[in-house]
Amino acid sequence: MSDRELAERLVRVAGSVALGLRGGPAGVKGLATDVVTEADVRAEAAMVELLRAERPGDGVRGEEGAAIEGARSWLLDPVDGTLNYARGLPAWCSAACVVDSVGAVACAVLDPVAGELFSAARGEAAPVAADAPALAEAVVATFVDVRRRDADVTAGIERVLRRVGSLRAAGSGTLELAWVAAGRLDAWVQADVEPWDWHPGALLVAEAGGAVREAGRWRVAAGSAALADEIVVCVGAAPRHG
Repeated sequence: MSDRELAERLVRVAGSVALGLRGGPAGVKGLATDVVTEADVRAEAAMVELLRAERPGDGVRGEEGAAIEGARSWLLDPVDGTLNYARGLPAWCSAACVVDSVGAVACAVLDPVAGELFSAARGEAAPVAADAPALAEAVVATFVDVRRRDADVTAGIERVLRRVGSLRAAGSGTLELAWVAAGRLDAWVQADVEPWDWHPGALLVAEAGGAVREAGRWRVAAGSAALADEIVVCVGAAPRHG
C-alpha cells in the first residue's frame, strides 16, 4: 500500500467514526470555542491503530495528543473544524499527512458530509501554470484564532480585509486549503498554523499547480504565485517559497 493510499484509508476511518458520533456532547479544552468531542478522541485512536499495523516504524503526531517517535511522522487531524462539527455545521473534515526531512510526502483530506476525498503525493502530479486573480478580485479564506489575536496578526488580517475582493471563514482550514487546490477559493492565509492544519492542504495545493508560502508566522496558499506573493506582502512578512 502506498503512502497516499494509506492516507486515504486513515481519513476514511476517521470520517466514519466521526459521522457515527455526530450529535454527542462537546467538552471545552480551554476557551469556550476551543472544543473537543468523543469523535476527536476515538477517531484519532482508530487512525493510530491503523498506522501501528501498516507503518510500525513511522512516528505519529495527532492533534488530540498522539505522540510516537519515528523516522518519518504522520500528522493526524481526525476532526478539523470541531466547533462546526459540534454545532451541526457542515464544514469539517478528517486529514492525514506523512512528512519526512524534506517535507510532506503524501496526504488525504476527507469531507465526510459531502462524501468528497482529496489526496496527493509529492511528485505524482504534473502541475500546470495556475491562474488566479489579483487580491482585489480574489476570494480568500482565513481564520484568526482567539488565542492569537495579537497586534501583528490582527493588523495583517485587517490589511487583507481592506484589499481583498471577498473574505471567507468556513471554520476548517484544511478543508479550505483543499478548496484552494480544487479552484473553489483563490487563496488562504493564516498565522501560527499547527503542522497538521498546514501540511495536508499545502501539499494538495502544491501538487495541483498552486503556490504555497511560509513567511514568518504566516502560511499562505494560492492558485498562483503572484497572488500568494501579494498576500505575503499584504500581511507584512518575508516569504520562503514553496
